[in-house]
Amino acid sequence: MTSILIFLLCISTADPWADDSPGISYGKGAGFGQDFYPVNILGPPDPNATSTYPSSSESELLTLGKYGWIVLEFIDNTVIDDVGPDFSVFENVFQFGSSYFRECAFVEVSQDGISWVMFPWDSQTLEGLAGVWPTTGDDPTNPYVSGGDQFDLADIGLSWIRFVRLTDCGDDVQDGGLFDLDAVVAVNWQETEVFNQNDLVCYPNPVNECLSIHVWISGTIRLYSINGRLTYTSQIPEGVYEIETAGFTQGVYILRFSTLTGLDYSIPLTIAR
Repeated sequence: MTSILIFLLCISTADPWADDSPGISYGKGAGFGQDFYPVNILGPPDPNATSTYPSSSESELLTLGKYGWIVLEFIDNTVIDDVGPDFSVFENVFQFGSSYFRECAFVEVSQDGISWVMFPWDSQTLEGLAGVWPTTGDDPTNPYVSGGDQFDLADIGLSWIRFVRLTDCGDDVQDGGLFDLDAVVAVNWQETEVFNQNDLVCYPNPVNECLSIHVWISGTIRLYSINGRLTYTSQIPEGVYEIETAGFTQGVYILRFSTLTGLDYSIPLTIAR
């Protein structure tokens, strides 16, 4: 097979939804939604959820379990501090009469996925926690009508973040049970900077056995199926990196490379036989 050098061209795919989940640890009582992870917690919240008829499908929710935690990453955009709330977290809180059934989580954020800052919280009022207010079914990017729980980076002194970590409150908060994540949505955000043409090369494309990737900066490679499911991820150093593709199903994928500094690149990739 002849190897043809392909220079990657940028495809703008930025949106307000979380793009990946680079880390998770389930606690006691977890299990619901795991067969659909991570697709069920990426993208927008359940479009059919309302304050009185919450999301209830495993394809839309993930139960973390007692003290379980999950990290979500924004890749094609950066959440920034601007006027009002900067991001929202959606859980399947529901209202019955004048009361609410709530399952809460602590909220932390990070710029690099290593150092974390937790939003202050109150065990009595539940202020500063996720899983407090129900989804309304209205525009999830408008915090004034969407429901869910809103967070302002100004409250913790950060101007931007790319990672959100949610941890089930366990026995630390008196609530209804285990936190069920639906989605995390950026309200104030900007699209990430893209690479110049010479920053990343790969070959061949189509590929049938081994894909070679050459990068001039360390970062993360992710391979998504055409329906958006994450099928492969790896941290790679600068230099040449190879992916054995013989075990992948034949078809079209999206190859994405991103860095902690916010650079992001995507191209279609065909795996053939």
